[in-house]
Amino acid sequence: MTTLTFALLVLVSALGNPSSQSVSGNGQIGRSDAADVFAIYLVTEPVDGRLIGYGKGDWSHLRLAPSPLVSADDIISYDFSKHAMRLRPAALARIPKALPGTPGSLIHGVPFVVLAHGQRVYLGVFVSPLSSVSFAVPSIYLEPQLLDPTLPKDVLIIGAPFPSISGDVRPDPRGDERVKTALAALHKLKSDR
Repeated sequence: MTTLTFALLVLVSALGNPSSQSVSGNGQIGRSDAADVFAIYLVTEPVDGRLIGYGKGDWSHLRLAPSPLVSADDIISYDFSKHAMRLRPAALARIPKALPGTPGSLIHGVPFVVLAHGQRVYLGVFVSPLSSVSFAVPSIYLEPQLLDPTLPKDVLIIGAPFPSISGDVRPDPRGDERVKTALAALHKLKSDR
């Protein structure tokens, strides 16, 4: 076996199966599966409250879970006008109810990051509908049917950031064109169904 052949075998072995690649420290992910096109990842470290409470600071360095909480394969459809995701049962079962050792964590938010085409698009939080905390980032209310009983049980809504204390409207990253393009490419937009 030549040195070049051996080097190529070592490289291929080190890379492994590209469809199983996960998010790296810089938030980039591999390019070969649906998670590469659209995914929601939990943040695995404490997040400075200013990031989610005021929308100020750099969140691009936050460490993400090794695999997505919600990938494109978990989404049945996405209504972009309402930012309503209809999810498969397995994905709904993975959604955090509370983090171990942190009672009431959903009152203060469990941070997540939305990625499209391997790029971090926005920071958000999972939150209890019983929470009175306002967030400067998009929020996914768990059990949104408590707020709107007409919603099907398999739908989660990504809510807009709250206005600032002064009443200023915050930028709304949910409408980012990268997210829309990713979901359209996957045929997940409600109009595609």
